[in-house]
Amino acid sequence: MSKVKLRKNGQLYIPKTLTKILNIEVGDIINIFIDGKKIVLTSKAGFEKENKCTYNRNGTIHIPVEIRQLSNIDTDASFTITIDEKEKRVCLIPDLTD
Repeated sequence: MSKVKLRKNGQLYIPKTLTKILNIEVGDIINIFIDGKKIVLTSKAGFEKENKCTYNRNGTIHIPVEIRQLSNIDTDASFTITIDEKEKRVCLIPDLTD
């Protein structure tokens, strides 16, 4: 399991291994939603009502402020990454030990 850190502007760097799992390229749309305490990222169809962001050429996505507020996370938050390859989704679990 690896970790990622939310930048002050709400951006999150997506490691290359995760882009392969999500099957995304620059310009692709990623669905973002909350599942319990996790923030879930997926490129899978069927999430039309969820928040969305675009994977950009810096290798980052922007976590919408609504998701950050609902998840009670602040800028500079760290996340542990879990991967559900079967469902083609990545879960970001806030690291409360920081």
